[in-house]
Amino acid sequence: MKYIEIHKQTKRVHRVEDTLPSNPATAALFIECPDDTVAVDWWLDEATDTLHEEKIWTMEEIKYRRNKELLDSDWMVLEDSKYVTDPANASLLADIKTFRQALRDMPSHAQVLDTTWPYVLWPDVDMNEPGTKAINLPF
Repeated sequence: MKYIEIHKQTKRVHRVEDTLPSNPATAALFIECPDDTVAVDWWLDEATDTLHEEKIWTMEEIKYRRNKELLDSDWMVLEDSKYVTDPANASLLADIKTFRQALRDMPSHAQVLDTTWPYVLWPDVDMNEPGTKAINLPF
């Protein structure tokens, strides 16, 4: 048994937990799921009340996620960001800018249209820095 949180707008699994969170306010967001293979980004078909691994993502959903990821990474290219101010981060800054440009270009990519979510080619950037925890974008 798993416990899942469904995103209200997209009807997709937002979080999966093995146990119900102990905080009552957080626990109220979760529902029981008998399928132990359930994962983030599965979608809920409300008509049949069933979960599915794949669903055709609309362009509206793709643009929503793209815009969120651009907003979430804006701080990385601001003038006071460590990626801008520290010359040692020049190659990371270039990767971040390439990643962000690829996000901005996404809706024009032919492979994004009429495709199932796992096959949407999202850009990615490896933020491994010496001495820090690995962070991979998209968020």
